[in-house]
Amino acid sequence: MDYDIPLMRPTLPQADMIMPYLAEIDSNRWYSNYGPLEQRLRSRFADMFSVEYQNIVMTSSGTLGLAMALREASAGEGGLCLMPSFTFVASAHAVVAAGLTPFFLDVEPESWTLDQNLVLEALDNLSQPVRAILAVAPFGTPLDIEIWDELAAKTGIPVVIDSAAGIDSAQAGQSPVVISLHATKPLGIGEGGLIMCRDRNRAEALFQHGNFGFREKRLAEGAGFNGKMSEYSAAVAHAALDAWPELRCGLRERAVQFRHALSNVDGISLVPESEKDVARSTFNVILRDTSVEAAKAFMQTQRIEVRQWWSRGCHREPAFANAPKAALSVTNDLANRVLGLPFSIDLNAQEIARIKRKLVEFIENTRAG
Repeated sequence: MDYDIPLMRPTLPQADMIMPYLAEIDSNRWYSNYGPLEQRLRSRFADMFSVEYQNIVMTSSGTLGLAMALREASAGEGGLCLMPSFTFVASAHAVVAAGLTPFFLDVEPESWTLDQNLVLEALDNLSQPVRAILAVAPFGTPLDIEIWDELAAKTGIPVVIDSAAGIDSAQAGQSPVVISLHATKPLGIGEGGLIMCRDRNRAEALFQHGNFGFREKRLAEGAGFNGKMSEYSAAVAHAALDAWPELRCGLRERAVQFRHALSNVDGISLVPESEKDVARSTFNVILRDTSVEAAKAFMQTQRIEVRQWWSRGCHREPAFANAPKAALSVTNDLANRVLGLPFSIDLNAQEIARIKRKLVEFIENTRAG
């Protein structure tokens, strides 16, 4: 159905901003395979994250970037990957694409990140080999890379960080950090992604995994994917980076306005990630006494699009119904209460007020029975 207030209005660069970069492609006649635009793009992201050019690997999508990083981490050996169930299902698909089996663990109730105590407990109790640990930065929430690097060093199990929405919050560490440039992310280009890793050897291996297993010669020295970013995607990415300072400020300001408007609504809690001053493309609230399903049904009648962003957890997706898992009480609770509200840079004051008014109406109607 058509909504008066859609869930998202992605903001990508306008055509006139992209055209100069497309003209470069026409002039170069270089369309893929690490062309000039892709190489300059790596340098721009390296500057953004304060790493060297060689520590950045551009990818055709964030999901494929995760698969590449997990394949490199596991050295292509089968086994388990410890990961949260409370994440988008693409994370679990990437695990499978890397030749691993997801083992779902619970998250911390406050941060919504993978519980390290449960990771250590699983490592002590599981009989199957664990080849990798996948930690997720939920909805772009800043994740302390150092504690995950320390866990990898302590356990000897490689860690990969899924920071899909973390373009404004991610930190580079020894463990690979994967960022999505999908249209729904804060810095969107349509489809694309990047991996950053301070470990030069691992970064080189990641590059190889995204280039058919080739290193310096056209010889497959190991398994690989075709994970390269095309020059056309790089062109959009350059234009997006040109516009990023203004977009970044706008997204931050809109989140502050939304948070202020909803701060006094009885019956909801603002999630921890909303308090961080980072650019985001989503805005979630926690329903205290009502269910997400009921809220979705009501808001649809009001022509306001909302979403249960991560559905009910990966373990409840049919594709992963038989995947091994531990107890997931926090995940199940969050899945039933976390509601994604409409959010975009051009969400105006009247729309914010209407969302608030209808949310309050839903809560009051529910309480009245």
